[in-house]
Amino acid sequence: MSLVELTMNIRNNLQGWLENLLIVFSGLIIIFIIGGDRMMVPPILQVLGRSHPLILHFPIVLMVLALVFVLVPNLLPSPYQQKVARWSLLFACFFAGVTVLTGWMLSQEEGYEGDNLVLHKWMGVAVFFLAVMVYFLMEKQPKMQKGMGLALLLVLIGAGHWGANLTHGTDFLMAPIAGNDGVQVNLEEAEVFAHLVQPIMEQKCNSCHQASKSKGQLRLDEVEMIQKGGKNGVLFDEKNWENSLFMKRLVKPIEEKGHMPPKGKPQLSPEELQILQEWVKGGSKYDQKLIDTGEESTLFQLASLQLEKEAPFDFEAADADLVTSLNNFYRVVEPLYPESPALEVSYFGANAFDPASLKDLKKVKDQIVGISLNKMPLKEVDLSVLAEFTNLEELKLNFCDLGTEQLKVLGTMPRLRSLTLAGNKLSPEIFQTLAKAENLEYVYLWSTGLSEEDAKSYQKEFPHVMLEWGFSDDGIVYALNPPQIKFDKEIFDENEKVEIKHPIGSVQVFYTLDGSEPDSINSLKYESPIVIDNTSSIKARAYAKGWTKSELVDAYFYKSGIQPIDVDLKTSPSGEYQGNGKATLFDLVKGDSNYASGDWLGFRDEPMILEIGIPEGQDVENIAFSLMYHEEAHIFPPVRILVEGKTGAGAWETIIQETPEVPEKSKRSRMKQILYQLDQANYDKLKLTLYPNQHLPSWHRGAGDKGWVFIDEVVVN
Repeated sequence: MSLVELTMNIRNNLQGWLENLLIVFSGLIIIFIIGGDRMMVPPILQVLGRSHPLILHFPIVLMVLALVFVLVPNLLPSPYQQKVARWSLLFACFFAGVTVLTGWMLSQEEGYEGDNLVLHKWMGVAVFFLAVMVYFLMEKQPKMQKGMGLALLLVLIGAGHWGANLTHGTDFLMAPIAGNDGVQVNLEEAEVFAHLVQPIMEQKCNSCHQASKSKGQLRLDEVEMIQKGGKNGVLFDEKNWENSLFMKRLVKPIEEKGHMPPKGKPQLSPEELQILQEWVKGGSKYDQKLIDTGEESTLFQLASLQLEKEAPFDFEAADADLVTSLNNFYRVVEPLYPESPALEVSYFGANAFDPASLKDLKKVKDQIVGISLNKMPLKEVDLSVLAEFTNLEELKLNFCDLGTEQLKVLGTMPRLRSLTLAGNKLSPEIFQTLAKAENLEYVYLWSTGLSEEDAKSYQKEFPHVMLEWGFSDDGIVYALNPPQIKFDKEIFDENEKVEIKHPIGSVQVFYTLDGSEPDSINSLKYESPIVIDNTSSIKARAYAKGWTKSELVDAYFYKSGIQPIDVDLKTSPSGEYQGNGKATLFDLVKGDSNYASGDWLGFRDEPMILEIGIPEGQDVENIAFSLMYHEEAHIFPPVRILVEGKTGAGAWETIIQETPEVPEKSKRSRMKQILYQLDQANYDKLKLTLYPNQHLPSWHRGAGDKGWVFIDEVVVN
């Protein structure tokens, strides 16, 4: 027998066997349709049933390939195209039969039910029988093959759609289109369950726990079903929230059986897990308003990552090069805070001031929200140009030798909120001008020659405006100027010598090394240089008889410690505050007070998540990191700090979890050292997570906007 004859025999035998199997599959499918629900599926067939998701891709690919050759003519010479179409369709029918049978076996397992299952079942059966019909009629009824091919394509799409709904949730296929027009809710109107918890469940839980697929007899697609629980009982423990079945499954290590979502499914992000934890901790309520949890609550801050907020400024940012060109040695134009489109302007050097330079600012007039002209010589200067800054909110005109007539322009500023006029001799007519500035909230009037009696009628009409008058007291006791802390290096290898000095020789300086506030009774008195030999801080104050204590000064020191074997920055810094990436955190170079210097990493849109590999055999005593705080620039403490440790392939263990206090007012720009003792722990890895403030407090000028976290150095000892 020749090779050609042998090949033809093999092909004919294979074709015959496959066609006979299609008849067998048809009979089995009909049996299952008639009485399948009354049959028991033995374990061996359950294993076959669970291969359904693996097998179903074969008939889809083969069927689409066959339909291309059925519906699109002249792709190949006619005889070859017909053969390719028939053989592709024959194999597609074979695998479709296997897929339908394994799918039926899988559907008999617990947890599969509902309309999606029924529709997917019947669509799958229709795909098989319609494909078989197209195959056998392809040569006998060639005129029908295109119409039947189109029908098969539509049924195939329908089967895939209902299967995706069954596996991934209702409307999975159309969600990208339909979901874009969803209604956004603001933070003040949001409900904890409806707008935070339920969307997480829909994305990460409902594909396995819904009407059509309720694994463990648990449904999470309706409130009544959530409250009912599943075959393992109710989900929530009212007395001990951490003991809730819901929480136990979420926090189990992903490698362990029972972890939810299961391994291989999309996992909860740290923020999503924390939202669910806070919801359960708060009593798993279904009708609670987010605002009722308090603006400073962890849940409110985390929710701000998920929900839409109105931008604090509704104008576009000015061209960066243009802003840079407006800066010179007597004028600084800079963003109000990192990434802000709003600008603030400050003038320096009265001798170099040129009133005409105010007109230069008209190039960015729509972006300027603050101008400081303190101590600039403005006597008889026409200030009408200020009326063109329609978004101006804060204007500082202290000690500018201004008169009441010059300030009539203030009445034309629609957004002016804060005005300082200290040190200018004014007449009571100024209140007629202030009355026209309807959005004023604060006016500073000390040393203006005006009195509270002059403002009596104005205050009666505008009681919401706070007038600040200052005070005078001949018996006032003045505060000492603060001491100076002198040293060479903030980051050292062995130790660092520190001196504390004060220009007044009779002053006594008291200090602490443990982070507490120094006083003149319990604290250490400075007498000689201090030797620092570990990561720590110094806080100092000056005291003298007849004076009030000085302001507090502090300095932070870092002993270069364990060199990590691996560093993984899981999230990216925001905007242009990228520094040198993760290297910025371990380069042993301390950043200064300029957050844009390149020595800091800024995070705003997502938490900073940093994983640190610890060399084998090293015990970890502490972890310290340096943060910047500058509330006026929207740089706030993290709302949550999380330190976790991990040994080997084990789960992450929470070591430190802290919620720093949100400042109640703006303070000067400053550095802050965060130091945590880890008690000689033996970890292979540490993870540090810092959550930015996502909803600045109501007292802040940017209330409701996102805050920043700036970090520049991490030291492990």
